Amino acid sequence: MKKIYNITIIYSLLFALIFSATSCGGSEANKIKEGVITYDISYPYFKDEMMLSFMPKEMKMEFKDNIYRNTVGNSMFETSLISNCTDSTLIMMLHIGRKFYYSELDVALTDTMVRKNGIPDIVALNTTDSVAGYLCKKYMGVFDKLNDGYDCEVYETDEIGLTNSNWCNPYRELDGVLLGYEVDQFGIQMRFLASEVKDTLVSDSVFVVPSNYKRVSLERILYEVEELSKSI
Repeated sequence: MKKIYNITIIYSLLFALIFSATSCGGSEANKIKEGVITYDISYPYFKDEMMLSFMPKEMKMEFKDNIYRNTVGNSMFETSLISNCTDSTLIMMLHIGRKFYYSELDVALTDTMVRKNGIPDIVALNTTDSVAGYLCKKYMGVFDKLNDGYDCEVYETDEIGLTNSNWCNPYRELDGVLLGYEVDQFGIQMRFLASEVKDTLVSDSVFVVPSNYKRVSLERILYEVEELSKSI
């Protein structure tokens, strides 16, 4: 049972990077075009205390020139996703020990995974709130596949400048950057809430796959994740 949990958790973190929602809308004036957003990650319905101690508690999103990179990890592994929102290209990176792999996902594969894991109905609440110091519109996201009728709170701001990044996440209805949201991956509900937004310079190298990473298929990355779980 423990090994099954380990596989599920790491798979969830990999695909949560893909489904982490960011985009933009509204006037371009005064928007942050370059910076770093830090999200706290929590698992509101996961009860295994031992496994919770293993799961990452933070995600960092770096963005510039309409490209963003999401990164999560711990002492055993690190996963990153680079999304070019202008040409709709997606790169998934995995670092485990001495293994450095990356895979490129096309639009069709990304769309298949988004639909497989569920696209929520978005309900506008006609109210606002502040998250990490930014004014946000508040919504409810309702996932039909959850039998208990569970819905989640979603917070959207139009003060951060990224365009068309919703092409690779389940919150395609919304135009703004999400500072609070949830995703359901492989039966694990993951909650993301921005704790800090920095208007700061970001190096171009952040969005380049390092030369020591080897290009492989997505299937190979998932295989490496499964092998990692066997050693935990």
